Amino acid sequence: MNLIKSILGSFLLMMFGGQSLIAQQNQTEIKPAQQWLDTNGKNINAHGGGVIFHEGVYYWYGEHKLEGKSEAQFADGGIHCYSSTDLTNWKDEGLVLSVDYKDEKHDLAYGCILERPKVVYSAKNKEFVAYFKLYLKGVGYDSNYVGVAVANKPSGPFVYHHKFRGGGSPKGSGDFSMFKDDDNMLYHLAVRKPDKAFVIGKMDADYYFPEGDYQVCKGVKLHTEAPAIIKRNGIYHMLGSGSKGWNPNPARYHTTKNILGTWTFHGNPCYGFNPLDGLGIEKTFGGQASYIIPVHGKKDAYIAMFDIWKPKKPITGRYIWLPIDFPEGNMAVSWLNRWKVAVFDK
Repeated sequence: MNLIKSILGSFLLMMFGGQSLIAQQNQTEIKPAQQWLDTNGKNINAHGGGVIFHEGVYYWYGEHKLEGKSEAQFADGGIHCYSSTDLTNWKDEGLVLSVDYKDEKHDLAYGCILERPKVVYSAKNKEFVAYFKLYLKGVGYDSNYVGVAVANKPSGPFVYHHKFRGGGSPKGSGDFSMFKDDDNMLYHLAVRKPDKAFVIGKMDADYYFPEGDYQVCKGVKLHTEAPAIIKRNGIYHMLGSGSKGWNPNPARYHTTKNILGTWTFHGNPCYGFNPLDGLGIEKTFGGQASYIIPVHGKKDAYIAMFDIWKPKKPITGRYIWLPIDFPEGNMAVSWLNRWKVAVFDK
């Protein structure tokens, strides 16, 4: 029987260009920092991204990294999307926004830098809006925009719409978060260039442009980037990091009762040790925050998303997903070698 399976597998590989028709075995656990395969058996390629829930399905959007490229060689290929109903097994929905390889003058011409995509749903316009850090071709990291693309369904395709300067600065803004509050007001929170102050601005009713001036978030430590925000029991919780390029550093945790008010710094919310990479909380297990996923239908169920960056070979970057606890009301993220989403059923 094993011989028959081996012969059949070899035949399928030859017939279909190396892509086996045998589906990836159903996964039952999330294994932080380990290789994560999609339902086709390929490495998930969605870095620095975020997850939304729509009509019973989760959609994971992230940076599509190009094979054989380093960050210095422009490894960004656009936005990749995956879908799941259980947060563990992910179906490849493909490249939903691509850089433009032909038109050199296009904002998304190959050679631009497209990072940290986040998607929100606009009930007003009945569309999905994607935001991403956009450094135009030939500019490098000196100044940037927030790029905006839209789609009429969560799996895309997304169509590039426009760009705007984020942060209220002519140099733009760095790592950011898009947070939609209970009243559907959308906020853009980001580290401002070049002074590294953390700022917040309201978006207009269409979610297309900042509505007015940005303001500095009082109490947030200078050089805070990679923000990820949730609202729990009337309190806003923000997970982030310091600013050290691609190098991991201690996570940062802030809270506030008023998103436009003063924030309180609580230090590092992480606990434990990542044995795969030999890194503890002083390096956030080797990762950097990217998003916090609310688990639909579960009370107090949130997943912290971190990325392990590999700038010399970005496509090999890995993901750290961990459940969040709230002992005494404050966030705690503890290392687990493996875990199941069923942990939230208790």
